[in-house]
Amino acid sequence: MVAAALAVAALTLLAPWAIAFDAWSWIIWGREVTRLDLDTAGGPSWKPLSVVFTSAFALAGGIAPVLWLVVARAGGLLALAGVSALGLRLAGPVAAAVAPALMLVSDWWLFHSFLGNSEGLLAAAAVWAVVAHLDGRHHAALALAVAAGLIRPEAWPFAGLYGLWLWRTDRLSLPATAAWLALIPVLWFGPDVVGAGGALGASDAALAYAAPASAANADVPVLEVWRDVAQLLTIPVLVAAAAGVALGTRVDRALAAMACAWVLIVGLMSQAGYAGNPRYSVPAAAIGCALAGAGVARAADRLAPALRGGAAVALGAALALLVLAINAGELRDQVEGLGDRVERRRDLDALVERNGGARALRSCAPVHTVQGMRAMVAWRLDVPMAGVTEAGRPPVLLFQAPSIYQPYDADPAYAGVPPELEPVAPPGLAVRDREGDWALRVVCR
Repeated sequence: MVAAALAVAALTLLAPWAIAFDAWSWIIWGREVTRLDLDTAGGPSWKPLSVVFTSAFALAGGIAPVLWLVVARAGGLLALAGVSALGLRLAGPVAAAVAPALMLVSDWWLFHSFLGNSEGLLAAAAVWAVVAHLDGRHHAALALAVAAGLIRPEAWPFAGLYGLWLWRTDRLSLPATAAWLALIPVLWFGPDVVGAGGALGASDAALAYAAPASAANADVPVLEVWRDVAQLLTIPVLVAAAAGVALGTRVDRALAAMACAWVLIVGLMSQAGYAGNPRYSVPAAAIGCALAGAGVARAADRLAPALRGGAAVALGAALALLVLAINAGELRDQVEGLGDRVERRRDLDALVERNGGARALRSCAPVHTVQGMRAMVAWRLDVPMAGVTEAGRPPVLLFQAPSIYQPYDADPAYAGVPPELEPVAPPGLAVRDREGDWALRVVCR
């Protein structure tokens, strides 16, 4: 299954591709790890599991970004397979079909899988950890829980408590349990001690900036997190999941409690100042899809037992189509936005090559660009992210582009207002070249 997911993910790269800001940062850090010159300042929070992969891929040179995309997109596919496997164990083959269909038409799966974010891998690790536990493969379950803990800190309590339970019930030895759990503090805090001068570098980075849609910007962040989860799943899926819990067993109730506990942790962290982005709750949403699939199967059996699986299939298809209709506008906007990101990456490559290449430009002057494009520009020019800031006076190499966070996208008052180039250029700094959304302004040393 893993090999099939990797193969399909590799085939998707025949189409144009783009990479998100965080993923570009992990790719840069992987390159710096191989050079023994890690600098985690200037990027997002540290993600150990991602950088383990990108450090290996850095040995392949310029194709490191596409290698990471293969893994990240394979993670998204394995998340679909995992939620199907969980649905099968909860309520049979109908639940196994409905659960991944609901995830497929959600408003997070396509966007984050396409851009190489870690949410697919996170959801895959979470649901396959549950499946492994239900199958009695406790060692594998703990390993997958630790993998989730190397992507998101919200997984730490689950991995820790599960490891403690395995040890106390003699299902796993103390040395084996301790070895797995030790990976979390070593890989989370160790690199930041070396790369940013402090063990809490990842925490500081997470506190430093919250995107406009983040729960941290709401009046009551913890409540906003719950609203975000309802949007990730949609109300019909929440109703189906509730039916799955009501008609299910102790296992279903335990899964629902775990999903709620995850969301509560995200909410409390957002209340403390962390971003609380909707994607942080993806594991809870994945569990919700599995419970919803089980709810469809069980409700159909109760309502129309004479029809056997036919009623469940019809009800599941109707639910998936309803969710697709609810998310249609968001998915359409996402597809358009993904196309814009593809063009921006291609245009940057063309602009750099037309102006002498990365080495010539790098030797000309310090590199500056807008915050949202900093990681991509830093990778393309092969410079540390920390120095690629928005402000710059001559000598300067300034890559201007509209910000990816534009107020006119969310505020009707800005409708029809064209985006401004960012960052603002110092007076007298003329444009040397343009490509697509990019403008290059240069004053060499």
